[in-house]
This record gives sequence, structure tokens and C-alpha cells, in this order.
Amino acid sequence: MEAAPKIRLFPKIILSVLFCASLIFAETAASDSLVFEKEHKLSIVGIILPHNSLKNSETLHSWPFFAFPAPAWLTNYKWQKPGKLATLKGSAAGEANFAGLGLKLDVSVELIHLLELGIQANGGTALNYGKTSTFMGVYDAEERNYRQDIIFTEYAYGFTYKSSLTLPLLVLLPKSNWTKIILKLSGEYAYSAYTGADDGEVWKAGNGNMVNGFRYKYGGTLIYMMPFKRVPMAMLAANVSGFKHAYDFDPIYKDYNPAFKTVSIVPMLSFKVNETWNGMLMAAISRDRRYEHDHYKANEELLQKQVGAEWDLRTIMCIFTRKF
Repeated sequence: MEAAPKIRLFPKIILSVLFCASLIFAETAASDSLVFEKEHKLSIVGIILPHNSLKNSETLHSWPFFAFPAPAWLTNYKWQKPGKLATLKGSAAGEANFAGLGLKLDVSVELIHLLELGIQANGGTALNYGKTSTFMGVYDAEERNYRQDIIFTEYAYGFTYKSSLTLPLLVLLPKSNWTKIILKLSGEYAYSAYTGADDGEVWKAGNGNMVNGFRYKYGGTLIYMMPFKRVPMAMLAANVSGFKHAYDFDPIYKDYNPAFKTVSIVPMLSFKVNETWNGMLMAAISRDRRYEHDHYKANEELLQKQVGAEWDLRTIMCIFTRKF
């Protein structure tokens, strides 16, 4: 398989980044001790899927919208070692939600609290919801459907290189309760694979179509801290994402245009319910592929011919969270 050489590069890159981070840290570390933190988080996620997001559902494609609540649990163990100029960070997180189970391991170095570089390894599975919604399986081009797997039979895995730069615009603005604005720029380069898929095959293990290979995402988030006790923050995120190599796909998907760049805009509003529960309201608006035939049979999207792009509201989410 072509992906094997790419995977063998991963340990070397990890060691290089960690070695560089340790050199920086050795020069800047003070007498600060290692700080550990454990976090348990329960979330109730309310999701509304408009009609355009239901086109691939064999049972829901004619619905104007579909709404459902879903619980999620996250356990996260974090540590950090502060220094004068650099802080080393690490975390191990396990999550269970409506799309499956996942595990993430993360290590990063933060320079002067503004620039952060890190690597994340991840693995997980997903649930098979059958004809209503496919969250797991490999696409069969001949059958024009997914060869659906059940939970714990196949797994997704991968790693992500991450970077972020925080720009505190508030230092350039007149000081007041209404000028606390921060801009956070970010970039990701991720490799993903699925144990049940060969190179060139499209698969799902969670949300969205994937292929064994690299993806990228870059963009930024504008954070506006508001002077309200119940509504402390508003955010606006904008990102561009896509597959790095179109040749990672089998040639049969050429009309799908694997090189297409998806643009997403996500307004978010955080709110405080009480002393124990917090919330987040968000909407996902994105520029996605437009196909030659707007109405098509379930799960034929990957074999459609892309003829343009269209903007639409994809998802509305309201998340209630309690930390333990």
C-alpha cells in the first residue's frame, strides 16, 4: 500500500519536533513544577439537520429537517510544564458520542503563549445507523452504497500536525469592556486511514467522506469577549479544507472532484446556564459541491458529476456541558 511510507515517517517527525521542543524548553525552563489536570465532561448535544444535509439518507431525504439530542462523554488528562518562553503540554482524551468511540493523544509546545505547535495521534470507531444515516463503512461503487460495518469490527486511525497563532487585538484597541477581541489563526495537516478500506476507497468512520491519505485545514477564529455574565463570548470561525492529493481516490471518483476545497463559516455564541452548566450555540454554513443532478438516489453523491459550488446551512447545534 502507498500509505505505508508516509506512516513510517510519522515517528521520525514526532521525535524531531519533541527534540526541538526539549531544546527550547531546556533553555527557558524555570523552577515551575509539572502541572496535572483531570477533566470529565458531560455534554448534551442538540442537532438540527436541514433538508440539504439529509439528501444521502435513504429514509430522511424528503424531510425538511431532522432534529435529535445526543449525549457525549469526554475524559481528558492534561499536563504541562511551564517555562519562561516555552511551555510543554500533553493530553490523553477518551470520548464517547453518538458517532462512536475515540481516543486522542496530544503533545505540543507553546511559545510565549502566542504560538503553539503540536502533534496529535487518534483512533476510533463509529456506529452503523443503517439506512437512516451511515456513520461507518466503505463505499462500494458497483452497489452505489456503503458496505456497512458494525461497531468494533473496523477502526479509523491517523495523526495530525497542528499549529496556531494567537493575536490579541485587544492590545491595539482602546481599553474597554467592548474591545476585548482576539484573533486565532490555525492550520492542520492530517493523515487518516481505515482498517477496512484499501487505498483509493472512500469510507466513513464518523462524519463525512474520507480516504486513506492526507487532508488539510487552515483558517482562523475571531473571538469577542463580551461584558455579560450569562453570554460571555461570541466567535466567528472561517476555514478552508480539502484532500491534499486527488490521486488518493480511485479514478472512478474523478467526476466527484476530490481536489475540491470546502469553505466553512461557523458563528458561535457561548452562554452560561447556571454555576454547573454552560452552553454553546452554533451554525455551520459551508460552500460545498453542487452536482449535475440535484435529486439523486441515496448514497450516489460520490458518483455524481460536480458542476459547481453552492452555499448552504448544513447544521445547527446547541451544546449543554457540565464539567466534573
